[in-house]
Amino acid sequence: MSGIRRNIINAATGIIIGGFFLYLTLRNQALDRILELLSTARTGWILLVIAFLIIMFFFRAYRWRLLIRNSGKYPDIGNISYSLLLGFFINSFTPKLGEIIRCTSLKKSSGIKVSRSFGTVITERFYDLLILILAVLIIMALEFRRLGGLLETAKTSIISTVSENYLVLIFIISGLLVTAAILVYLFKRFGVMEKIRIFLKDFLLTVKQTFRIKSYGIFTFQTLMIWLMMVLMNYCCLRALPSTDNLSLYFAFVALFIGTIGWAIPSPGGIGTTHFFVLQLFILFNMSPETGITYGLLVNGITVVFTIAAGLLTITIVKSIRMARQLK
Repeated sequence: MSGIRRNIINAATGIIIGGFFLYLTLRNQALDRILELLSTARTGWILLVIAFLIIMFFFRAYRWRLLIRNSGKYPDIGNISYSLLLGFFINSFTPKLGEIIRCTSLKKSSGIKVSRSFGTVITERFYDLLILILAVLIIMALEFRRLGGLLETAKTSIISTVSENYLVLIFIISGLLVTAAILVYLFKRFGVMEKIRIFLKDFLLTVKQTFRIKSYGIFTFQTLMIWLMMVLMNYCCLRALPSTDNLSLYFAFVALFIGTIGWAIPSPGGIGTTHFFVLQLFILFNMSPETGITYGLLVNGITVVFTIAAGLLTITIVKSIRMARQLK
């Protein structure tokens, strides 16, 4: 009951947040011009983006396997890859629910308790957040004047939109609070506190174990390669568009980490949040809003479409294999 309650609230909140930021991004924009710019994207560079996406996925799979092995479990890389891809697939529709789904999938295939595998996911997120913070600090030092304006612009835009639509927001928040209160009551009524206590105890133990990484050099290399693949993906998207093909690898680095701030906000597939931050960045670098939105749609769109397509294909293949085995 606890998980269902939390997932419902997270999903509803994420959709609202994503929709809100998408509205901020697209309001008063020339959508026909954006679609025209998108249609000019070069296929060769898009294929390179997909290649880097695949490489990044395998680095993520092997990194997760390393953390799970560090906690004393030894799942097959095939089961790890399937569970990870399933999690990415679910994250395309709901904010962060995929992290739970990949752990439950791994439990079914490898018998690893959710509390244990979820502890390794938290460790992953901690190190990725550390990389994000360090990169943003470096960018802030190099681009202090511009990015100071970005924060001020973002704050002004959000405050303006909230003040214009405060009644709608109050209604939505009130509905979420009432729903949460009802679910909390039901949760207490059915009494599952002991199960939660056991889960949290096992979870915290796993987190402590995975922070004591035995193969720290390999883990660091895998983490850096994951982020390098993402920088290269962003650079290829810049080269794919005639309106941004003159921009440098440095700008791809900046765009990635500023956009990743949007990924950190709970929104399905980073939709809305990443586009908003990327738009502000392009404006601060004296580029047109249409160019910024087009680039944001291309980067996010390729990732989401590829994840959904790969997820559906993998799920279909795995289910077909399992059915074939049952028939034998």
